[in-house]
Amino acid sequence: MNAFIILFLLLVILHVMADFYFQPASWVRDKNDNKRKSHKLYIHSAIQALVSCIPVLFITTDWRSISCMLIIIGVSHCLIDLAKTYLGKNLRYFILDQILHVAVLFGIALHISQLELPLSAMKDIIFTKSTLAIALAYIVIFKPTSVIIGSILSKYTPDSNEENEGLISGGVIIGYLERTLILTFTIAGQFSVIGFVLAAKSIFRFGELNNAKNHKLTEYVLLGSLLSVVITSIIGLAVKNFI
Repeated sequence: MNAFIILFLLLVILHVMADFYFQPASWVRDKNDNKRKSHKLYIHSAIQALVSCIPVLFITTDWRSISCMLIIIGVSHCLIDLAKTYLGKNLRYFILDQILHVAVLFGIALHISQLELPLSAMKDIIFTKSTLAIALAYIVIFKPTSVIIGSILSKYTPDSNEENEGLISGGVIIGYLERTLILTFTIAGQFSVIGFVLAAKSIFRFGELNNAKNHKLTEYVLLGSLLSVVITSIIGLAVKNFI
């Protein structure tokens, strides 16, 4: 069971890295614009399949199992991403897209973990359930969480002008730092410190939001902050209970 969990977490971490951090925004636009004619769609799917081989090579060298895994992950990723280009950028389709990708990885991990090596070599070094769960949490709270928040806030986005351009751009960095602190202190069980972080942020931003002429901007920032806190807290509590 531990072998399966460790392999599954590794596969999900590599999936998130390849899907959100190693995939340029230009590739995403190309896929949405050209759909099945997009070369980037097939390149991205191939990269996902190849990256997923890394932890599997620690378990088995059976070329048949590795080949089947490459085909299943590559083809399924391509078809799921292609379907999403036709469905649009709706948040529910984004969530469904990720659920389907993870479901495929779940099946792969379930099969591969029953093969030759029970991951003892990796498990004894750093690849434990706890470290992988924490690593996955930190990876998810940055770009993937930003995509989710951006999708929710898309219909509330204020018009860009000189007054609010800097605030919104700076909000990305502030959000990253805020989520890092909240996740760290949640996993450590220091919930009182989280309250201090939120209070400090509120004090610093109260003046600029109170004086803002654009009320839509004020609501946009507050809603984004609350979403950031809620999502990160849920992830942190889930990891804390898991480890």
